[in-house]
Amino acid sequence: MEGSSTYSSTSQTDTEDGSRMHGTDVVFDDETAMRRKTMDEENIATKKSTPIMIFLNATIIGLVAITWCLSTQFSKTALNFDKKHFNAPYFMMWFNTNLMILCFPAYIIVDKLRSRRTVNVIVGETFRTFGKKKGFNIRNLFIYVTPFVVFWVGANYPYVRALLLISPSVATSISACNAAFVYILAIIVLGDTINIFKILSVVLAIGGVVVISLDNEMKVEWVGIMCAVISAFMAAVYKVTFKRVIGNASLGDVSLFMSCLGFLNLCINWVPALILALTGVETLQFAYAPWGPMVGAALLSMAFNFTINFGIALLNPLVISVGMLCGIPLNTVIDILFRGLETTTLFLVGTCLIILSFILIIIPYDKLNIGGNLKQC
Repeated sequence: MEGSSTYSSTSQTDTEDGSRMHGTDVVFDDETAMRRKTMDEENIATKKSTPIMIFLNATIIGLVAITWCLSTQFSKTALNFDKKHFNAPYFMMWFNTNLMILCFPAYIIVDKLRSRRTVNVIVGETFRTFGKKKGFNIRNLFIYVTPFVVFWVGANYPYVRALLLISPSVATSISACNAAFVYILAIIVLGDTINIFKILSVVLAIGGVVVISLDNEMKVEWVGIMCAVISAFMAAVYKVTFKRVIGNASLGDVSLFMSCLGFLNLCINWVPALILALTGVETLQFAYAPWGPMVGAALLSMAFNFTINFGIALLNPLVISVGMLCGIPLNTVIDILFRGLETTTLFLVGTCLIILSFILIIIPYDKLNIGGNLKQC
């Protein structure tokens, strides 16, 4: 499944802890920002020794790469299992997303182990800050989460659909363009600074997709390419809109949000899945459904999304980016070893262009005092 972490580091006016700078003072916008600051001060990165931090970073990178890679591979296996009796990417997307309901319970368990606080305190704190401090209730659930269900479907359904037509390695390579799309939208929606290196990354991402699509030897289908591109773009819309609407969010806020998204998906998206099955657009015979690969893909997808949220909250967004970067060659290796993929020069060149684009987009130029900013939008 397409990774859709709701964290974003695109805002120029907010500091990393969710506060705003006024001269030399830091003023917190709301309780969420203050809690994020408290979490940062208690961050395991400030308490653990260097060897332990190296181990934790390596573990998170490995988990992100493996869960993203295997969730895609399991989805591909499920879709290819018995196309005559089971060809239902929308149903698979609905089924996988339902497990996102478990994100908030998983967060409660992790937070309780870390902080030793009671469940009531953890839940109460998160409920109070849901939806920009509006509080958690049915009305705010629909107001803040329903639009993102649409974006989520727009990101994940085309991705699963693409797996019917292209290999997982091609799909994940194109998905890496998501970072470039996020940057473009951040300039338009969030007023980010235009940076020449990041603009170059956008050009490289587009070039990589074009090169891969021109590879006739791999028999890459244009429809599959377009589905993967649409998926990457909609994932970017999801992330930037979350930043715009919700703002800075803690791990608890995001976990609750993801559980709410899974719940609304359970309640709403069964209708389109049923319509597609009844009209014959998708083939869905439960007796032939590959439940093993489907459950595996769903569990891995949930683990992937929770690992992203957990890693960003407790470590560093760059760690997650490196993990996703590692997922691209990992998928390629699996395709070569188990799916008989024959790599070509164009595929390798296109993948390298996209990887280079991804690297350029995640480099913290401001922190490294590297120039490249053209103007402030």
